[in-house]
Amino acid sequence: MENLNDLVQSGKNGFQKLLEKIPGISGYKKKEDRRDTDKIVREAIAQRFEEQWSRISAIQTDLLKTGGLVHIGELESAALKIRQFTDRVKTASYGYSGLMDAVKVDESALEQLYDYDLYLFSLADSVKAAVDAVENAVAGGTGIDDANRNLVKIAQECIVAFNRRTEVFTGTVNS
Repeated sequence: MENLNDLVQSGKNGFQKLLEKIPGISGYKKKEDRRDTDKIVREAIAQRFEEQWSRISAIQTDLLKTGGLVHIGELESAALKIRQFTDRVKTASYGYSGLMDAVKVDESALEQLYDYDLYLFSLADSVKAAVDAVENAVAGGTGIDDANRNLVKIAQECIVAFNRRTEVFTGTVNS
């Protein structure tokens, strides 16, 4: 995450750097930079999940073509959970609140949000592995139901993890 913060910091012009020298502005600008970083991170997370959602759509098409209609329902359940998760990641409030926002986020909460974001990246890898397993099961014609159930389980974990992230953001949980 620090690399993204450095990227945002390096893109500043002279006027923005001058503003940071004014007392009180520096802290505000750092939080604003974190907000920009949070946006970049969440867009990257959403992109990874969208790729897997597209793969699931292609697998569903293959199942329809080969008469595997019986397996579509559970696969669709996973696809819906991944779409719901992706949409929530894209549209959630950023990991920082402005001066006038009702919900304020302190520094430790921001660090917790970054930890959750790292976990969401690892879940993207888990979803990819689960989609790989479904794809292989469909190609081999065996184990499709087990692979689908595993994918649904991991997709649900994504939603739960994002709910926990939101709890940190709103201050309703300590970890």
